[in-house]
Amino acid sequence: MQKYKTHSKDEMSPYERLMAILDGRKDVIDRIPACSVVSAYNIEGMQVFDAYWPDAHKDPEKMAKLGSALHELAGLENVIVPFELTLEVEALGIELEFFEGSIKWPSVRQYWVTDVKQLKIPERPEEMRERGRVPVVCKALKILKERYHGKVPVIAAIDFPWQAIGGYVVDTATWYKYVRSQPEKVHEFMKTLTPLFTEVAIAYFEAGADVVTYREEASSLTNIKPDTFRKFVQPYLKESIVRARKYGHIILHCCGELWSQKGGVTLENISGLIECNPDALIVEEATPMIETRRIANKLKGPRFPIGGNISAYAVLFEGPVEKIRDRVKRAIESGCDIVNPGCDIWIQTPTKNVKTMVEAVIEFGSPPPWVKEGMSADEWVPKELRGGA
Repeated sequence: MQKYKTHSKDEMSPYERLMAILDGRKDVIDRIPACSVVSAYNIEGMQVFDAYWPDAHKDPEKMAKLGSALHELAGLENVIVPFELTLEVEALGIELEFFEGSIKWPSVRQYWVTDVKQLKIPERPEEMRERGRVPVVCKALKILKERYHGKVPVIAAIDFPWQAIGGYVVDTATWYKYVRSQPEKVHEFMKTLTPLFTEVAIAYFEAGADVVTYREEASSLTNIKPDTFRKFVQPYLKESIVRARKYGHIILHCCGELWSQKGGVTLENISGLIECNPDALIVEEATPMIETRRIANKLKGPRFPIGGNISAYAVLFEGPVEKIRDRVKRAIESGCDIVNPGCDIWIQTPTKNVKTMVEAVIEFGSPPPWVKEGMSADEWVPKELRGGA
């Protein structure tokens, strides 16, 4: 196992800090890290490094430049590629619009798939590694690994089939009709595509990623109830994570509301996601950090890392400085181990706002809360949870 410096000695590198947290060694970190393990890009980064969309989606050199831009410009404590969620489905035959000459997310040109057999399924899952833009991302990761190895964590992000199918393969309304009326079709999609997406994650690890973020964006309560999640998503997500974790660390991310309490009834998908055994869970601002910490402590204990939940739009993009600082402080006090935007950084976000977030994390997270209170990482819990949780 990696030997880490303790907080009583020299300052740790961003790589050492995040790896220690993901290894379950929160007790040795010198402070809370400031990351964006979901995405990291903005227009200023494109301008400074001449790495604009859509070229940066297709050129490994430009992808690597943009993926490291906010680390270089704002001190963000990781680098990450790629930048969007259509890459895997493109490799299966979905045609995309890249909006040449504009800075827009790639989008699906037409929804035409009603059966998984209509996709270009490879004979062997390993063939996914050579499909579409997967080799481009792998080349970008090799560039980033050579540049930042052992100093800054190199992260790759993948979509997960549940989110991908309902967002970019089957028309969303049709997909959720299948969930209600044709569950066998839903399982066939998930059973077929999960091994393929897993191979993409493994390819990224082998290309140099220290961490792969699984973006399961469609498992919020807005999209799926807990029992539906456990039936259609959890078995496949758990299977994929078990396989990919043999190669490196897995962070699981989900947008939207994962915890809700109305009329005395609590619904949550936090437990189901944590039970898939990632190395950390990142949540959006719609999910209370304190409830995420409560559930994580119950299932895995205080060492299980949770992160988020700084609003990418209402806080990081809009500011002002005082709001960014306040939300960072609140997140840390509520048990956040990895301060992170709740979802993709808004593309027009000023670099100075990202820098403000990083500086606030350094200020309020140095040293970690448990050290400030003279406790071990296993003893400390947020004040809201003390006296029984």
